[in-house]
Amino acid sequence: MDAIVGRYRARMEESGLVLRHSSGINFDLTPDETLGLFDFIHAYRQTLQALQEHDERETEPRLPRIVLEGDEKAKEKHPS
Repeated sequence: MDAIVGRYRARMEESGLVLRHSSGINFDLTPDETLGLFDFIHAYRQTLQALQEHDERETEPRLPRIVLEGDEKAKEKHPS
């Protein structure tokens, strides 16, 4: 089963945890590395939660839509 975490797709395989970034970069973690990462995140959980409360940025910010001349269907949906 895959899970989406921000810009990453995470899945467990027999060899360990695989994190795939949306750009295509893979991080293949062994079980020991995965547990080490878990311990690290657990140790900083409160700090991360505090940062999240102060910084509500999106991991995938929305970009404004640009309508080009001649795109009649887009103009109908989004009149200037």
